[in-house]
Amino acid sequence: MKRLILIIAATAILLGGCRKENPVLENPNAVNCTTYVQQFDAIWHGLDNGYVFWGRDTTDWDAAYNNLRPLFEQFDADGGATNSELQKAYEELLLPLIDHHLTVQVRNLKTGGLIYVQPGSHEVRQRPEYHNTPYDEQISALKRQEGITQLREWSGDVASCFALLPHKGSKKIAYLRISSFSLLSLQSYVGYGQYPSSALDPVRYFYGTVCDGMSPSAWANDNNVAALIIDLRGNGGGNAAELSPLFGSLAQEDVLWGYTRIKDGLGRLDYSPWAPFHIRCPENHLKEPKPIVVLVDMNSVSCSEISTQVVKLLPNGTVIGERTWGGTCPLLPGQYNLLYSGVFGDIRQYGYYVYTSNFDLVTTEYKSLEGVGVEPDIVVPFDYDALSRGIDNQLEAALSYLRAL
Repeated sequence: MKRLILIIAATAILLGGCRKENPVLENPNAVNCTTYVQQFDAIWHGLDNGYVFWGRDTTDWDAAYNNLRPLFEQFDADGGATNSELQKAYEELLLPLIDHHLTVQVRNLKTGGLIYVQPGSHEVRQRPEYHNTPYDEQISALKRQEGITQLREWSGDVASCFALLPHKGSKKIAYLRISSFSLLSLQSYVGYGQYPSSALDPVRYFYGTVCDGMSPSAWANDNNVAALIIDLRGNGGGNAAELSPLFGSLAQEDVLWGYTRIKDGLGRLDYSPWAPFHIRCPENHLKEPKPIVVLVDMNSVSCSEISTQVVKLLPNGTVIGERTWGGTCPLLPGQYNLLYSGVFGDIRQYGYYVYTSNFDLVTTEYKSLEGVGVEPDIVVPFDYDALSRGIDNQLEAALSYLRAL
């Protein structure tokens, strides 16, 4: 018994020596910064307590603090720093982090200029095949498709384009391009008269009664439609509440995406237990399985990536295109005090602002896609030369795949 007590005591000492503790949390939302060191400390401590990925991020955060804090002290001693000096210092601190939602803004106390550091954007731009998403050219290529009908366009916050394309015989492929996950806000804008009701036409044509107040004639359920293409290329994400009506509705039952956890204390490894993360299937859903293709590229972010994984999990779902951005973990801005994590700071009042995730999300195999992205089932790199000739090679791959089934 005495030996057991000694073992427990020794283990406690070792654990205590290995773990960094911050017994007092200085609210990172309200640090009145008048020096460069105060800004640095507020950002470092805010992420030290609240960064949700310390369980897997291999960045040596303590070494970063010890190495960089003297530089910020020197900025104060010198009476200021240039914007480029400040940018370089914060890039050294933040770019190694894996959070692909992470955006840090800092106001230069001397020049008044703003610097931005986005590890996700930096990583994606380093990919050898990096490109932007040429939306206008891709829509132009869509319009050139032989046999296209029912074309509907709207430059709104949710769906930007709907069309029917030939499949086999008289059957059709229904195509919908979703530009962002803003359906609920758009419905409110229409309700308040800020947008015409036609703003919802592309979503109405595709989903019908999935959305409140819409016509029941959804093309997704139409017997003449044999397959579906949902284009999420360049989609930067949005409201996670849209996942169920827009993508849970493509299933016949709830989809177990994976598991999620949050911080439940100030320690770096203080986490809640893993909890199942389901995408709910609403009452108005696709009544029978049809082949579904999701088109993605490296600029598909956040909710578009979660949605892509939903379709990937369906037996009738296929993902075509490129590896996505890698910002797969959700966040709730303004909830730092509730969840010990997430967004904090105020660029106007305090001179810094940190936008970061507060939900750690993994697949059913407990694999994290944060900083990695969703791999397509069929890899089709973007071909700008083809697009310059009016051919969208990724769309063509999706059509060829569906017509060959």
